Parts: sequence; C-alpha cells; structure tokens
Amino acid sequence: MRAIVLNAFTGVDGLELSEVPDPSPGDGDALVHVRAASLGPWDLAAATGAFAGAGGSSDFPQVQGWDFAGETADGRRVVGFVAQPWMGVGAFAEQISVPEGILAELPDALGFAEGSALPVCGLTARLLLETAAVSDGDLVLLTGAAGMVGGFALQLATARGARVVAAVRDADADEARRLGAETVVSTDSGLEAQVREQLKEGVDVCLDTVGLGDAALACVRDGGKFVTTVPTAVPDATRGIDPETVQVQPNAAATAELAGRAAAGQLTIRVAETLPLERFRDAYARLGRGGLRGKIVLTS
Repeated sequence: MRAIVLNAFTGVDGLELSEVPDPSPGDGDALVHVRAASLGPWDLAAATGAFAGAGGSSDFPQVQGWDFAGETADGRRVVGFVAQPWMGVGAFAEQISVPEGILAELPDALGFAEGSALPVCGLTARLLLETAAVSDGDLVLLTGAAGMVGGFALQLATARGARVVAAVRDADADEARRLGAETVVSTDSGLEAQVREQLKEGVDVCLDTVGLGDAALACVRDGGKFVTTVPTAVPDATRGIDPETVQVQPNAAATAELAGRAAAGQLTIRVAETLPLERFRDAYARLGRGGLRGKIVLTS
C-alpha cells in the first residue's frame, strides 16, 4: 500500500510517499481502509522530532498522520485517531490497523473528509470544557476561538448555555461571531483591559487554546478556572485559580457523541481543502503557512 513515511527528523524534506507492507491486524485489531486523513499542527511537529524526547518513536521509516476516517473490512464507516509517535502506526496511508476499541461509528450524514477533521480537535475541545466544568451561565474567555480546537470549544460551550467571549486576531473576529461568540476581543493588544472594560470582575473560566498563559489568566476572576491545551504555557497558581492543562487520548464514546452532534447539525466541522495523498507536500506547506479556518484533508 501507499503511505506517507518520515525517513529523518528534517521536516517536510524528510517525508516521501512510499510503498510499504500492508498492515496485519492482530487480535482485537481492525483493518481500516482510510478514505480521508486530516493534518494538524502536531503533524508538522512530528516531522521535526518534537515528540521523540517525550517517548515518541525515533525509528525510521515511520508512517505519519493522526486523524482518519474510513471503512472496515466488513463495511462499517468509522472514525478515530492514533497518537502516531507513541502508537507506532500512522493514518496517512491507504490502510491502517488499529485497536477496535478506538473506533467510533461515522454517521452516514457525514462525509469521510468531515469525519477525519473531527477527532483530535473535537476531543480536545470537549476535554477543555469537561476539565473546567463549564456550565449554563458561565462567562467563558476562549482564546483562539476561530481555530479548530477553539471553534469546537466555542460551539460546545454555547450549547451548554455558557456566554463566550472570543479572544482572536482582528482578522478572525467575524468567524468567531459566526461560530456563536457573544462578544469578541482582540489578542492583538491589551487583552485584559478589553475584557475588564466589559466585565469588571473578570470571566469565570478561561479556555486557552493558543498559549497566552499569564495574559489570559489576568482576565479570570478570583477563584475562577483556567485550562490550556499548551503544556508549556501553564501559569502559576494565583488568586485562588489553579491552572490546568489537558492532553487528548483516543476516546471512541466521546468521538461518537461529537460525530452524532455534527450529523444532527449541532456542531460545524470545517474543512478548508481536500487534496489527494500524492499532494501531501502541498498540504503540509498550506498548513505551515497558517491562517486556516478548517482542516487540510488528504484522501486516498
């Protein structure tokens, strides 16, 4: 089968589309014919060896890719993700063998490209809300609310009845409003002043998806909650606030719940562009340039 493999931690230059042996499922594994696999910032990081120091594989060649959607050998439509550096398998391939327990059903109402754009970002967003215990009536400051994780978190928070203040770049203000933000503030300057001007006591919760750290923590009321997706940007505890970070893991039940919401029109999944597997270099380059409002998806 064809797969995108990394032969050295030299970024995109270390990648190539190669013929590799077909996977051989073991007991409890499922063989999935991958129809779509989406890229995330973690794929750029993996290609430079960013995860090797945290116990990720340093052996070559290694098939790349995390998020995927496809069909099992018995015709089931499924979606899931693999933590590629640690699990030893990658999703940028025509087939993948994974533990049956990580797979969720992909509803017929969702295409494979949409499905592949959901797992890592959707689960991370859900985990942010669960960790912060976001509930009806909460005032939530959400940084990076126009991004993939932020966009999912914004929609999930408003569905819980929270009032979301989106902290985004000026260019992303309209996108944040479209996704449901009640108020938009700029990350380009004076974040705390903007928030405190409208909410003197500060917000109840900050969900930080871009690593603003202390600058975002300053907007939280005393005794509030702060949760980030960026482990290197966890502020020190202060004013009764004990900041936390989250780390996503495969979760079939939660993925199925999110996919069901999307199929019912309750959650928007954004796909920026779909490219064939052989155009992976274009996909990585587009991701590297940034400014996306949706996932780049590879199809096989």
